[in-house]
Amino acid sequence: MCGIAAILQRDGRPCQSADIVSMCDVQSHRGPDDTGFYIDGKVGLGHRRLSIIDLSEAGHQPISNEDGSIWLVFNGEIYNYIELISILRMRGHTFHSTTDSEVILHLYEDEGLRCLQSLNGMFAFILWDSRTQTMFAARDRVGIKPLYYYLDDNLFVCSSEVKGILAHPEISTAVDYQGLADYLYAGRTLANKTLFANVKQLMPAHFIFLNGSGVRIERYWNVAYRYQEGRTNSQIVSEVRDLIDDAVRIHCRSDVPVGCHLSGGLDSSLVSSLVGRYRKGIDTFSVRFDESAYYDEIEYASAVARNFGYRHTIITPNARDLMPLLGPLTWHQDFPIADSGGFSYFCASRLAVTSVKVVLTGHGGDEVFGGYPMQFQAAFNTTDMFDLSKRPPSENLTKVQRLRRVMKRQGLFGVAQRLLHRTSNSESFEALWTKLHCDEDAASARNSLLHSGLIRKFGDYSSIHDYIQPLIEAPTDKIFDKCLYHDLISYLPHLLMKEDRASMAVSLESRVPLLDYRIIEYMATVLPDDKIAGRVPKALLREVASPLLPPNIVQRNDKTGFPVPLQEWISKQLTPQIRKLITSETSLDRGIFNPNALRDPNLSPREMLAILNLEVWFRVFIDRDSDWLPTESSTVRGSFAGLPPLPVH
Repeated sequence: MCGIAAILQRDGRPCQSADIVSMCDVQSHRGPDDTGFYIDGKVGLGHRRLSIIDLSEAGHQPISNEDGSIWLVFNGEIYNYIELISILRMRGHTFHSTTDSEVILHLYEDEGLRCLQSLNGMFAFILWDSRTQTMFAARDRVGIKPLYYYLDDNLFVCSSEVKGILAHPEISTAVDYQGLADYLYAGRTLANKTLFANVKQLMPAHFIFLNGSGVRIERYWNVAYRYQEGRTNSQIVSEVRDLIDDAVRIHCRSDVPVGCHLSGGLDSSLVSSLVGRYRKGIDTFSVRFDESAYYDEIEYASAVARNFGYRHTIITPNARDLMPLLGPLTWHQDFPIADSGGFSYFCASRLAVTSVKVVLTGHGGDEVFGGYPMQFQAAFNTTDMFDLSKRPPSENLTKVQRLRRVMKRQGLFGVAQRLLHRTSNSESFEALWTKLHCDEDAASARNSLLHSGLIRKFGDYSSIHDYIQPLIEAPTDKIFDKCLYHDLISYLPHLLMKEDRASMAVSLESRVPLLDYRIIEYMATVLPDDKIAGRVPKALLREVASPLLPPNIVQRNDKTGFPVPLQEWISKQLTPQIRKLITSETSLDRGIFNPNALRDPNLSPREMLAILNLEVWFRVFIDRDSDWLPTESSTVRGSFAGLPPLPVH
């Protein structure tokens, strides 16, 4: 796990060493163990190393092939590297390290762009082939590792984090208003956009290829739904169990200590239960909150840890911890935090890094096996299979409250329009899915929360097309699998980005074995009726886990992600601080939110959170306000300098 950067002067000018050094320095938290550079004429490669495999100097990057004609910087892990080393040695290749990085070089020598098909792992890499004057960069199949780029006729710049690109002196910091419209609509940017003008993300399962002939950006992998009938349920369960077990086995490969994030849900509990087969002395880590039982799942997590004899540690953040962290966390995320995930992931990571350097998590279980209520709502028009009764009142507005809010924002006409829309029988599946997940289109003139000037800047742009495109392109006619595909392609990379940034903020490697591409491809051969037999969420995964976990874990139907009482904090302890910030002269003059809305004493906690996170992002990245930026020493492993410690029990 590392930070990488590259510069290609397409106009032939020499690469300036200071530029590539700056791009890597701003990502030092991603790799505090080593740093290295390769500069040759118009090309520069930079690397910050977090040493996980082969801790010796042989793992130093940039790394080259035998004759120094091909150079590589790599972020991530290739989990099948041991098997690939054996194959490549039989082909006559010589290895000078035992790293997984060197595997990519030799595979590229043999197979060119097709080398991507052989890699099982989480990765982003940049390769320079001096023989053909070619730069080749790629990202793993589901987007576990990030990669961003800037491209014009004269310059190509690539980096693990947006801030690495912004460190280049020729690239200005400016807002991408289409990306901002996406954020306000869906809570994230869509397609390859970011919130920064001219900075794009390389999409999951894509590569970019640059040489004298031009630029190619292509997709090299997609989920192929080839349903296989005739298999018995026991056969499917057995095959999935073997795949998950093998995925955990190779994800445990590490030359440093390994632990697990353990929430008490099915996914993380299953992964944790299997890790003990391949590693000894396992540490597990959980986050809890004191506000109510809904936010405290330690009963479940502790039961799993006790069952397998793991050392279990718990962290209990509170409202006072959030505000001092908002600036540094936003800086690390590159984007507004948007929801509670960034904070909870960071708390778990800061706890884990005190004991281990690698953690395995349960991310991906809901997207691959079908565990989100909205998947069932969209496909079957019901969420009766979930126990949602334990949600605190602040998590969901009542229908009456929603109606009052629409009346206040849009008047009687707006209420009538919504009621007419909801009673229409012509609503498409895509429209229903969108309504379940997204806010009103940011460019809508009816959106009274936004500044009229901002709506004019959006012009005729609408986020809806990019949001529903994965549903339209889903290579299956099964509605439930269309939901899973959209979550896998559109939502999951956003979730993984938050996890990557939160863990890398404290120099911790986070691994997601349930997203091994072999599991994803196998599940695409399983019909929805077998994935969720009897419309039980993650029914197949529950059967896989049944022999391994306590029954109360396997049978849970009330698990709802990584809950954080943000809305309770915002509506109580943090209200004075937030109101002072969002009604400040800077915020009122920002031109993003309607000043009258910012002054509204009846803003909901959800609205206040959205405004708060976006205002903090502007102060960090656009204003460069020193009061919100982290200090130079703030990314020391395990803590932020000058900030209060989080309580550990």
